[in-house]
Amino acid sequence: MMIKRRTAVLWAIAAGAIILGTGAQTWIESSQISGLPGNAVTTTGNEAAAVVPAMALVGMAAGIALSMARRIGRWITALLLLLAGVATAWSSVQAALDPAAAAHSQVSEASGTTAGAGVYAVTVWPWLTLVGGILLFLCGLAVLLFGRRWATTRRYEAAPATRTATTASGTESPAGPTAGPTAASTTPEDLDEIDAWDELSRGQDPT
Repeated sequence: MMIKRRTAVLWAIAAGAIILGTGAQTWIESSQISGLPGNAVTTTGNEAAAVVPAMALVGMAAGIALSMARRIGRWITALLLLLAGVATAWSSVQAALDPAAAAHSQVSEASGTTAGAGVYAVTVWPWLTLVGGILLFLCGLAVLLFGRRWATTRRYEAAPATRTATTASGTESPAGPTAGPTAASTTPEDLDEIDAWDELSRGQDPT
């Protein structure tokens, strides 16, 4: 199995977009608040876990950087994806398992007191954000495992070619091998579009 660079780029951007979208939704609905009978206070993911939108942007930026990164840059990008995925997953799970702490600021602001709500209802959105965090982590892992195979080099080797010479009697006979350039690639996989552009930028013919 081989993950191409273009696939990893789209993977990271898509995972970041999932986190960014789910973080903007309502994660927690708080009700039975003192001083607010019958009214519920909603808390979005960005409010419950402020790190979520930041990690979404980190993931998307890492995906864009991955399209241009060289060897060391790929390792740095992979580590950013791993850290962003872990931070997102941890924050979403923490908010879902402890909604009182995650929604405390919004409840206190609405009631004007430090008292908490009587009931906290957790929606599905933090769990979907968890999925986005896992996708970011897996993308970083894939870059670590397959990124080294994206580095491509090409060389030209001399291959023997047989030419014929005409003797005085009019018959043709082999005159010996001559060197003819034939392209040989050291890569185990075909180049994708991004690697082809890298070849052109180094003055090499990717074809």
